[in-house]
Amino acid sequence: MAALLMVPRQRKERIFRGMVSHLNNLTDNEMRIRYRFGRDSIAYICNIVGDKLRRSTAKETALTVEQQVCIALRFYASGSFLQVIGDTMGYDKATVSRAVNDVTNALLDVKDNFIQWPKDINSKNRMKCGFHRQMNFPNVLGCIDCTHIKIQGPSEDEAAFVNRKGFHSVNVQAVCDYEVVTLCLPPYWLTVSCNTVSTTLLVNC
Repeated sequence: MAALLMVPRQRKERIFRGMVSHLNNLTDNEMRIRYRFGRDSIAYICNIVGDKLRRSTAKETALTVEQQVCIALRFYASGSFLQVIGDTMGYDKATVSRAVNDVTNALLDVKDNFIQWPKDINSKNRMKCGFHRQMNFPNVLGCIDCTHIKIQGPSEDEAAFVNRKGFHSVNVQAVCDYEVVTLCLPPYWLTVSCNTVSTTLLVNC
């Protein structure tokens, strides 16, 4: 009797989604709305991190460098959950998680090529001259500001990530030059005031 009531288990068919190129199906303006970067900028990012993201497999279902970068940029730009990004773009949550992790690590590996604090006297003088020429303000190396980046509450030391406004965040501070090029970008996992972090930043940059 029990055997008659048993329903044969249906194996769920695997569906491979998200294989369509985002660069080809969206206009440049649509890409900026979704990823905060245009077509040429995304292609440039793909070029500088391509060697670290290219899969060593012949499988047709393996994500391309472009797809991994677009997944990560959509996650960065929206601040949404991995599941939501996956549902929106047509990927599994685990695939989104791996792509975000891999792209983030690849970008961190090349960050020193783009984010540099001026160290030699010529670079510092160029910064000072640039600020003085534009703002008539002498002896300035950079402009400093901070912001709270909203994050999901971590499982460990959760209370340390709650800021004064009551939500979880990472306190990030940045310094840019007179051309708005980032010179220093240290994150602080502390719920302290911007004034306190500013003092620490000047020591660490």
